Amino acid sequence: MIFEQVAVGGNCNFSYLIGDETSGKAAVIDPAFRPEELLNRAQRHGLSITHVINTHSHYDHTNGNDYILKKTAATLAGYALSPPAMCVKDGDILPLGKLNLHVLHTPGHTPDSICILAEGRLVSGDTLFVGTIGKTGFGDDARQMFETLQKKIKTLPGTVEVYPGHDYGPAPVSTIDKEKETNPFLLLDSFQSFLDLKKQRMESRT
Repeated sequence: MIFEQVAVGGNCNFSYLIGDETSGKAAVIDPAFRPEELLNRAQRHGLSITHVINTHSHYDHTNGNDYILKKTAATLAGYALSPPAMCVKDGDILPLGKLNLHVLHTPGHTPDSICILAEGRLVSGDTLFVGTIGKTGFGDDARQMFETLQKKIKTLPGTVEVYPGHDYGPAPVSTIDKEKETNPFLLLDSFQSFLDLKKQRMESRT
């Protein structure tokens, strides 16, 4: 598997290139700000981009979609999209040659948030950062995020590597085990404690 994390600017955004060396097929995840760099990297590896995947619909993760789609024959894929795009749901598998991309629906930051798991590497979008989590309010979205963390993220194998949508933490990459040990939002087992921590973090920034 070819796997590249690409710093593309914006608000410390990361985009990703994932490719299957045998078939030459590739996907780009959250192409933004510098989509031409993703296309150039794919070409250097001899890869053909077949999918453009968005972890969610925010502009800072999608503003490079059109560039890639116009330059390739790729299909756009994301949660709750309408044709001709590919609508994916929790548990779906997107094949890239011999490589399988597993879709996890992880609502919270947005209702359409997903993570992509590929051979022990989790592209977590704005669901999970290194040392923190994506922004939510304090209502149903916070409840969804808490349940996502408890039921989807914390249950993954500890060796899974975490590749976030932004470079917000002390390192660009982590693991599920490390986040379970050090990320304060993953150390909490009750929703009320989760809300309290979110409020404390907000107050500390004011």
